[in-house]
Amino acid sequence: MTLDTVAHGGVPGNRKSSAYRQPHSRESSVTSGSLSRNYSSKKRKKRKSENKNKKLAVVELANSFIWMRIFRPAMSLCANTKEFAPIWSAMFGMEIMQNFTNGTPESYGGVGYEMRLLAKGSPDHRPPSMINLTSEEYERSLLKVKVQICVQFFKVGEIDTLKEQFTADVVVKAKWREPTLDGQNKTSESIEFNKFWNPKLYIENSLGDPKEQIRYRLLYNDKGEAFITEKRVIKGTFMENLELDDFPFDVQDLTITVASELPSYEVELIEDLDDHHVVNKQSFVDEQEWHLYMHTECSRRDLVIDQADNSVRRSALSVKCRAARRPGYFVWNIFLVTFLICTLAFATFSVEKKLPQNRLQLSFTLVLTAVAFKSVVNSSLPRISYLTYMDKYLLAAMIMLSAVCVWHALVTVVKETIADKAETIVLISLGIIYVIYNVGFLIIIYLYPWKKRRTMAQKDRDYTEGLRLVKSKL
Repeated sequence: MTLDTVAHGGVPGNRKSSAYRQPHSRESSVTSGSLSRNYSSKKRKKRKSENKNKKLAVVELANSFIWMRIFRPAMSLCANTKEFAPIWSAMFGMEIMQNFTNGTPESYGGVGYEMRLLAKGSPDHRPPSMINLTSEEYERSLLKVKVQICVQFFKVGEIDTLKEQFTADVVVKAKWREPTLDGQNKTSESIEFNKFWNPKLYIENSLGDPKEQIRYRLLYNDKGEAFITEKRVIKGTFMENLELDDFPFDVQDLTITVASELPSYEVELIEDLDDHHVVNKQSFVDEQEWHLYMHTECSRRDLVIDQADNSVRRSALSVKCRAARRPGYFVWNIFLVTFLICTLAFATFSVEKKLPQNRLQLSFTLVLTAVAFKSVVNSSLPRISYLTYMDKYLLAAMIMLSAVCVWHALVTVVKETIADKAETIVLISLGIIYVIYNVGFLIIIYLYPWKKRRTMAQKDRDYTEGLRLVKSKL
């Protein structure tokens, strides 16, 4: 027997014992009623708690689905571009705060884990462009050094259109922070610059081995921050992909591209806002053939060194000045002569129609002259797969001369009764077409190629005005 059985005076397992058949007193009935109510209340609370837990589970599931399907892809999309990097950081912060709001030890542990992942640069929380980096490379990318670049075109030499290159003497200035020398007020003579960090700059579009002279200096600003400056005096030949659609009314870019041998996650080349790019027009060698503009433009880009691995990128900064070709030589010696040749083609109509051999002889002579001019033009241009304005004009002239030759060959088979009238119609039609083409050609030249020159002249005026304002403030 158990103690419970003895206390109730019954036999174990006997539900009909006297202890269970005792009459209930008022007190016992009240007690059993209160117990019943308490049991029902607990049951309702338990049911409410279960329903609440189910709702929370549904909400948590929906929240997890939305976060993983919407916010996480949005974070990856934002991290792909530099402009949206702050949004990526904000979203990651939201994810951490979301774990804080859960209020469980596991969630706090998750927050600590995520913070450790962020500190170590785990691929789970990196931008997609940096996922393939090792931990050491990622840590270096967080300490990316910004190198300020200034390019001065000291002397621009010959611009070779056929080889698509130009010669120049340029000065490339670079400046970057060196925190280890802050506040020490050291001089350049007391520093061994080869022991300090260097961006390892080079000219990306140079041909061969240009002549270089490199000098280093140590500078301090008002706050005692140390800067190392590098000055390169470079003399060499540089490649330039010329855009010859508008030849001989073209405006060409003359570009110097400064790049770093270090990966783009370690160094970033930017424009030096304290030192202006300069073009020295006084020493321009090709002044007879080109007009050199004073203004410059700067652009940043990343170079892909290994085509098999796009992740191997190098930071580069391109500084360009511009030169406009002087078209006078081509206008007087090619355009005008071609115009006169085509005009003389109309003089062949004065030969008697019954002598087509004389007409064709004169017309073919003019065609061969136009072909000779086309050969002269081709010898001064690279082998390009598109037509320049000069090509279009010469081809139109040859088409006009060919049309005259065709008519002189067909006039012999036309009936004599209508031959005079037909020839008059052909002569007037060809004359109108030729005049309209020449007028339209001049209008197109003024609207498109010459518009670039007007734009460049306006940029020159803006550049000069900006320099004047800077000097007035000093």
